[in-house]
Amino acid sequence: MAQQQVTEKQAASRAAVKPDSGASAERSLGRPPGADSEQVRQSLLAAARQLFLSYEFKAVSVRQIADLAGVNGAMVNYYFGGKKGLYLAMVDEVFNALEKPMQDLSQQDHESVREFVSGYMQFLASNPWWPNFVVREVMFGEEEIRQSIVGKFSNVFARKLIDGVGDEIRAGRYRSDLQPELATWSLMGMMVFPFLSRPVADHLFGQNLNEESVKVLIAHTCELFEHGVTAPEATA
Repeated sequence: MAQQQVTEKQAASRAAVKPDSGASAERSLGRPPGADSEQVRQSLLAAARQLFLSYEFKAVSVRQIADLAGVNGAMVNYYFGGKKGLYLAMVDEVFNALEKPMQDLSQQDHESVREFVSGYMQFLASNPWWPNFVVREVMFGEEEIRQSIVGKFSNVFARKLIDGVGDEIRAGRYRSDLQPELATWSLMGMMVFPFLSRPVADHLFGQNLNEESVKVLIAHTCELFEHGVTAPEATA
């Protein structure tokens, strides 16, 4: 009889907590409530950035991302439709951060190219992983990912800078014999290579890219480029 009473009490206890447990399970598998939803999304993006910085796309698993973010692996599918969707969302977020320097590139302002150089190099200084990441994924990544990065880079970055250089040529401030595409290509190399070769620069030239030295590098890059492209009559 005593054993039967214990069993009945255990059953009653389980029945009493069953709805609560079910609700908890449902919450853990579904969308987090309220503000937690955006927090989970941002945690996944941050974890993706950290892992994809060090490892190529194929080498990173959904479980690794979820574990680093401290969330259920199902959240990757819920918010991004899978690992590739999360990866592309991460790339989108980085390109969105480039919008400000793009906006500085206006046809009316003859300082626009200089402002763009300053904005983009400051972005590279704040995100030193970006140049190596782009080179690795464009050179060795999957075709869909490569096309996504190249397409965004072309639309958000290269085309507007090419147009900006072309505007300077037509305005008579840059040499008329310049090809905008080649001038932009050269300028891109001048902007990116110091960050791409950062370990070498630190070792050979003693250039530690802190806030002050980045300002010096930006001024040097602008002056060197403009010295080569400025029309003679514009300096007279």
